[in-house]
Amino acid sequence: MDPLHTVLLTVGLFAFTFLSPGPNLLVVVQASLASGRAAGAMTGLGVATGDAIYSGLGLFGMATLITAGGTLFTAIQMLGGAYLVWYGWRLLRGSRAQGLPAVPAPQRAAGWRHFRRGLFTDLANPQTVLFFASIFSVTLRPDTPLWAKAAAWLGLVAASLLWRVLLCQVFSRAAMRHVYVCCQRALECLAGAGLALFGLRLVYEGWARR
Repeated sequence: MDPLHTVLLTVGLFAFTFLSPGPNLLVVVQASLASGRAAGAMTGLGVATGDAIYSGLGLFGMATLITAGGTLFTAIQMLGGAYLVWYGWRLLRGSRAQGLPAVPAPQRAAGWRHFRRGLFTDLANPQTVLFFASIFSVTLRPDTPLWAKAAAWLGLVAASLLWRVLLCQVFSRAAMRHVYVCCQRALECLAGAGLALFGLRLVYEGWARR
């Protein structure tokens, strides 16, 4: 397979996952709606950083080491699931909406909090590294040049970051935020329930692997 075609196919397969809603999408959308564009961007940067870590592990064959560890994989899965349950519960039990400012004031500490939330949400699911490994097993070959592998990794990270930037641009607009103010509790409960259920599934799967 032509190296350039390999890079495009790898990034294209990853981009298809954007069509499937999951915890990464929920956490970026919720941050953008609740706290504005900067918060959504920092959350998206955290998610993209997690994708960079897991895709790098998959690219260099370390996914096998993680899964072969058994106990390590199970521990990461259960801790990650517990984090998503905790964060989902926080959204579910949040106070009643009081209205949001049109443009939230940027705060450095809050920005890093959103970054950590995005990063931890992405890393909470260690099966992501297996997903990346499965993509690479289809698109990459032993004779694929190193530059093509590096380009594929950079393409994955760039696609992840651009998608999250697009999400925060869309969901931080005034019209979207006005809708959010009117329906804040319902949307927070929806996001919280989605994250908590996904976390419970991870904890259950990790427990079943014991």
